[in-house]
Amino acid sequence: MDVGPAPLLPRGCRGHLMRPISVMLAVAGLLCLAGGAQAAPADSLSYALTTPPSQLESGCQGPCDCAVQAVPTYGSFDLIRTGADGVYTYYEIHRYIASFNNGPGAVSLIGTGTYKIDSSAGMQEMTLDLEVWGEPEHFASGLVPVTVPFPELRAECAVHGFACLDSVIVVDAQPLEQVGVPSSPTVFGIQTAWPNPFQKGMNIGFALPQTGRVDLRIVDAAGRAVRMLLSGASSAALRSASWDGRTDEGRVAPPGVYWAVLRWSGGEDRRRLVKLD
Repeated sequence: MDVGPAPLLPRGCRGHLMRPISVMLAVAGLLCLAGGAQAAPADSLSYALTTPPSQLESGCQGPCDCAVQAVPTYGSFDLIRTGADGVYTYYEIHRYIASFNNGPGAVSLIGTGTYKIDSSAGMQEMTLDLEVWGEPEHFASGLVPVTVPFPELRAECAVHGFACLDSVIVVDAQPLEQVGVPSSPTVFGIQTAWPNPFQKGMNIGFALPQTGRVDLRIVDAAGRAVRMLLSGASSAALRSASWDGRTDEGRVAPPGVYWAVLRWSGGEDRRRLVKLD
């Protein structure tokens, strides 16, 4: 069932106005990225969230004592280098599209932002503007230490600066050398699904151990067939197929959770997909 924004609660123990926890899970999506102690190796990198540990938390922070609720977050984004001033290297976040489960459906977290890193001091800062439930929200991480070597990104960011009652997103993101196509897969099957979540179209990359027949289809959460993407022979090299979000009959598939199912001689693999409105 679709749940909209709720009225604000009275002031919390740190004087910040907060929504009920069930709704905070929908409105507190913040992408917070951490850099490392090296300069960026490329002007543009594409990332996928690692889930777990990426998740959205709502509840008491710091010395306050109350329950914290957490839900896994799934998503992807692009990090684009825009310049440097001798201290910081600056980036923009484009195509940030993420989601978390909300009963049978998914809640989208969509936006853009900025990121900067001081590679010598190992410090970083992130801001993000998200559209959640149709309402714009602005978030900031503050200047905080990096915890992993760049280009891996990891950090926690809060809506209200880690107030007593706050919402925090934990982001652990790994870069893809090329959107949808890793350079040297170590296992066979589906390698990437990009972007995920998606709105109008996505690309599914896969690798096979040998030449032979391969089938790639989309099914819904109940296992019903939605779209056959591939059915036939393929080489052992890494391949990919695109899904435009439509059914075999050409109708636009409704938003929700789907699965990409890949079958080949001697194996099968699946990947969870989320289609947004």
